[in-house]
Amino acid sequence: MSETSLGKISIKYTLDIGSPGEIRTLVNGSRAQRSSNQTSFVINDIDWVVSDFWEYSKVEERLSKKVSKDYKNVARRLLKLSEGEVSRQAVRDFLKLYVEKAPRTYNNIIDALKAFIGRYLGKTDLLNGLKHTYVPENYERHLPTKEQLCKGFEALETDKERAIYLFFATTGLRRSEVLNLTRDDVDFETRCVKAKHDTRTKRAGVTFYNIECEKYLRKYLESRTDDNNRLFRIGYRQFLQIWKKASSVAEFKITAQVLRKWHSTMLGELMVPDRFVDMFQGRAPRSVLAKHYTGKGLERLKRIYEKAELRVSS
Repeated sequence: MSETSLGKISIKYTLDIGSPGEIRTLVNGSRAQRSSNQTSFVINDIDWVVSDFWEYSKVEERLSKKVSKDYKNVARRLLKLSEGEVSRQAVRDFLKLYVEKAPRTYNNIIDALKAFIGRYLGKTDLLNGLKHTYVPENYERHLPTKEQLCKGFEALETDKERAIYLFFATTGLRRSEVLNLTRDDVDFETRCVKAKHDTRTKRAGVTFYNIECEKYLRKYLESRTDDNNRLFRIGYRQFLQIWKKASSVAEFKITAQVLRKWHSTMLGELMVPDRFVDMFQGRAPRSVLAKHYTGKGLERLKRIYEKAELRVSS
């Protein structure tokens, strides 16, 4: 066993014959060479590597700001736990912390590790055999009843809270999409919303909100005295309070993601074809979406949405 130190990374490797490769991380302006059968290496400057990985995720992987930040945090937690060592054992010890978490949480950690260790550090062999955990069908379908949804809504105290709650439930948009919307993204006459979320991993869609939501959205916007163009002005803590209050009274954990799932499930039960649900939720191919983005295509989407008569209250 031999060991060498190259600035920010110390490399441990066996001396067996193997073709040379390289760690993707830049080290003092150059690339660190390694043996292809390397078993582990140690990152000395954790902060620098994590920061560089963050930039890599945003620029080269073209991931969204939120996903890039989440991946960065996973990389930092891994390196802090292992004191900078990147090895198969370090990965295993790290994953043990998440095996009892929700399936999607575990799978998100796997995705982050693949980005950091596999694609950024170029050490895919450390991830061989890692698999996403199975997501049971009942996990996906565990949604609040209409009565629970109504109780959650009734627990809210302001027009802004009610507007946000109903907006998520009736548009089916992702959290980041809703919070990044501007007034220019909404046609208030037709209640049409064109979200801007269009990244390498997720696409934007064309969706609508219903009459229930329109009532509180108008009251909220009319009460505002600022000239900010953002549709919803709300801080992170205040945003979390909406779901905390709704969940407490409904006796069911209601979140923005839960309402997105509820929206998709309900439209299916109301006999809306899957291809249109995919358009409303931003899952349709760009080529298909483009045909419905303006003119008659948009009018058809509106008719399909309104015919379903999606309602939160009975």
